[in-house]
Amino acid sequence: RGRRVLAVDLDAQGNLTSSFGYDPDTLDKTSEDLLTDEGCRPEDVILETAVEGVHLVPADVRLCRADLKLHEMFMRELVLQNKLRHLFAHYHVLLFDCPPNLSKVTINALMASDEVLVPVETQAYSIKALADLTSTFALLRQKMNHALRVWVLPTKVDRSSALAAEFLEALARAFPERLLPPISLDPEVVKAPMFYEPVTRAFPAAVAAKEYARLAQFLLLPD
Repeated sequence: RGRRVLAVDLDAQGNLTSSFGYDPDTLDKTSEDLLTDEGCRPEDVILETAVEGVHLVPADVRLCRADLKLHEMFMRELVLQNKLRHLFAHYHVLLFDCPPNLSKVTINALMASDEVLVPVETQAYSIKALADLTSTFALLRQKMNHALRVWVLPTKVDRSSALAAEFLEALARAFPERLLPPISLDPEVVKAPMFYEPVTRAFPAAVAAKEYARLAQFLLLPD
């Protein structure tokens, strides 16, 4: 969409890093260094990608131990925000890919963000996890005076499933103004990382690719 984007991988599994064609095990510096090494600057970690305008802060398995190091740091919830603050004027969008747990790393990402997009599969465990997350967002607002705009994104939706339709109706009742149009279950989404490209580039004609393209356009709209 012509925007400059910094994608920050904050998940120790490094799937975002791998999807851009990098091997997390071979990288000298990653987001773990950015979070835990006071002398590490974003410029020391940022990598170029094959997607024009998109840069990457990679991750590796060492992120598993970042929580212990962050616990000892001054203003530990704001480390990421303070490190990246000067880049806010350079990039149109910063995207944080967080692990599915509420670690200090995730809290750092939330404190550095204005908005949060929560992907939810249409099954019971995902919806329970969503309830836990919304409690965390409320706690951040109460304790840290940090309000987030929250969007809920149903993913891997089987359009032929009656159960999926029921879950979508339940989400619509719970989040009437924050529920985004769902992303369909589409095998092309699974194949795209094999080509080290987003599904919108690898399989632009795929149903999910068109849905993700619409999502990107929506997220770029002014308030």
